[in-house]
Amino acid sequence: MMSLKPQEVNFDETWSKLRETVEGVVGLQAIERAVWNSRFSDVYALCVAHPEPHADKLYDETRKFLEEHVLRLLDRVKATAFLDSTDYNDGLLSRYVTAWREYSQGVAYLNSLYSYLNLQHIKRQKVSDADIIYGSSAAISFLEHDARQLEVGELGLVIWERVLIKPLSNPMTARIVRALNDARESNPDPAAAEILKTAIHSMVEVQSFRLRTPLSLYQQLVVEPFLSSAAAHHSRRAAELLNSGDVSYFMKYVLDGLAREIVLGNKFLHSSSSEAVRACYEQACVASHLPALHAEVERLLKEACQDSPRAAERREDLKRMFMLLKPLGQNAMRPLIEAAHVQAAKEGHAMLAAEHSKDEAHTHFVHSMLSLHSKYKKLFAEVFGGAQPFIGALDKACSEVVNSRAEGESTARAPELLSRYCDTLLRRKGSERDADDKLTAAIVVFKYIDDKDVFQKHYARALARRLIHQLSASMEQEEAMINRLKAACGYEFTNKLHRMFTDVAVSTDLNTKFQQYLRENNLATNTGFFIQVLQAGAWPLGGAMAPLAPPAQLERPARLFETFYRASFSGRRLAWLHHLCTGELRTRYTQRLYHINATTPQCALLLMFETTDSIRAREARETLQLPEEAWARHVRPLVEAGLLISKGDVEGADEEAELLLNLTFTCKRTKIRLTCAAAPANQGGTGPGAGSSSESTHCDDDRKMYLQAAVVRIMKQRKVLRHTELIQEVVSQARGSFAPSVAMIKKCIEALIDKQYLERSPGNLDTYSYLA
Repeated sequence: MMSLKPQEVNFDETWSKLRETVEGVVGLQAIERAVWNSRFSDVYALCVAHPEPHADKLYDETRKFLEEHVLRLLDRVKATAFLDSTDYNDGLLSRYVTAWREYSQGVAYLNSLYSYLNLQHIKRQKVSDADIIYGSSAAISFLEHDARQLEVGELGLVIWERVLIKPLSNPMTARIVRALNDARESNPDPAAAEILKTAIHSMVEVQSFRLRTPLSLYQQLVVEPFLSSAAAHHSRRAAELLNSGDVSYFMKYVLDGLAREIVLGNKFLHSSSSEAVRACYEQACVASHLPALHAEVERLLKEACQDSPRAAERREDLKRMFMLLKPLGQNAMRPLIEAAHVQAAKEGHAMLAAEHSKDEAHTHFVHSMLSLHSKYKKLFAEVFGGAQPFIGALDKACSEVVNSRAEGESTARAPELLSRYCDTLLRRKGSERDADDKLTAAIVVFKYIDDKDVFQKHYARALARRLIHQLSASMEQEEAMINRLKAACGYEFTNKLHRMFTDVAVSTDLNTKFQQYLRENNLATNTGFFIQVLQAGAWPLGGAMAPLAPPAQLERPARLFETFYRASFSGRRLAWLHHLCTGELRTRYTQRLYHINATTPQCALLLMFETTDSIRAREARETLQLPEEAWARHVRPLVEAGLLISKGDVEGADEEAELLLNLTFTCKRTKIRLTCAAAPANQGGTGPGAGSSSESTHCDDDRKMYLQAAVVRIMKQRKVLRHTELIQEVVSQARGSFAPSVAMIKKCIEALIDKQYLERSPGNLDTYSYLA
């Protein structure tokens, strides 16, 4: 039984027996269990010997033995090989691998045999891992100068590196590099491949115990020489392919070669080399030839976008180019991204410039933009995998096309055209699903509009016409469209639109109460009478029209409603907007019964013929109190429809001109809707041309008020702010409605300084302070 008590030990005698076992262990000879246990006890006895432990002496003798053993292995590995040769089939690598497998396994067993020495003697002297990593003074000479701090297993690996690998470094490197180069062209047989892999990975394993630079030997003897050789090979091959002029084949070859190179690295090299192998290949084959690739970008994009048999091939070429350029970073990708933007913008401008009917300009605009967006979104998703830089390029191109201005125009027409497109869909009777899909798609175009506030004005006027004249195909569609706009721009953008809807609902309830009021007070009207009460601040109605003398049939119902409304709501003032009113008349003098829908002045004019068949034009105009321009706009549709017959110039200053009721009037339709030309800008209104001449001025005024409010909000919160920072904050807040110019923001800031909302800081003129 082993005694744990320290005893006096004869070192030479004990080492003689221990050396014999050590030699057998390192040589992978069979060792009996009893012998192993006895030698383990000998190691313990030497380490705790009395009066003086022999641990250091045992360590030194073991090191000498390992050095002698590795020298013998070196001679065996060299054999008769010619060291200056690069022939990896001369047996040097196979003998090295055989020796390494034997030695590495033997040293691992030896480390177990010396476990007590490692644990009690080496550990106490060994520098801590933290000292090694963070570089304390005690760790400066760790591996290079103090071998006593290495465990026996680690010592064996250091001796292998110093005694065997260093003398054979050049021959082994030359053979490994050549073997890897040949393996790139053709797969070696499994036995040769295993030898090559083991030889390479031995360079990693021999320094695996190191905490600092554990791969330095592997990098020095394998990775760096291999990458240098590979770079030269790749550059030479890439130049040859490019000189042939076929860029498509070049990109295909490079991608195939990259895949082969990655497989080669994964098969033979350490996993830490994967990125280096890839980067070396990309630098040699792609980065060095970027000008040649960039020169083909425009042509490939142009052909890929065409409807031709070669388009599919060009898309594959672009996909390969993207895969090659993407790993090289943003600078390598920039020409491709810019070319994608230019191509999309160029095609977009061409689509908008295509010949089309003027009446269908809004449909042509929206359909062209949706077609452009859909085409390039699909193309970029297919070719570039929907990469964000290309989606950004598409957005930039669409925004450029949507906000483009025709020569001589001060503002873009996109807001008006999109509003007309939505108005057409929301009026049309048909499939709700089809209309919903088109309105949802229209939001795609809306998001690219810079002047969203201009769109809001056009859309609000169109919505007002639909609600007032009950032209909407579906109120659900109207509300859904407003919700889409709200999701895109926020509640503030659609606040007035929601209030318009509220007014329509409230007006319905108000009419019900008015009818109840009439019944309770035994009052009656001889006409159907429906009132809509609209908030002046929510509806884009403009000012009231010129005074109109309504027909007698409407005077009494109007007075009754005013009495009812004043009794129900105090402090509110009603202003009658006759230019927005419509009425329905039925003819009783014709063979068929016709329903005529007309404006209030037109209804008043027709009702004058209740007691007469003719009337002087001048007398009728004076009775209605219509100015000359308004008279012409309202009387012309009646004459053109054939309801009235004109004698003389009824629209001009002819004193004798007369209007006659057409008693023989006939029409295929029983319901006749009379239209009226839009009112001039100075008279307000909601027609398509209403306010068009002053639209830009009104829009600028609204924007100035918006910007001033934004500046005040920002300064109230920040108190003190530099000029550039204030400009950036204002632009950020206004981006959802329009793109403000810096000049306009500066004018708004100056106006607020004049109004004493802000002041310039006395010591720094480019800084503003908020005045409470």
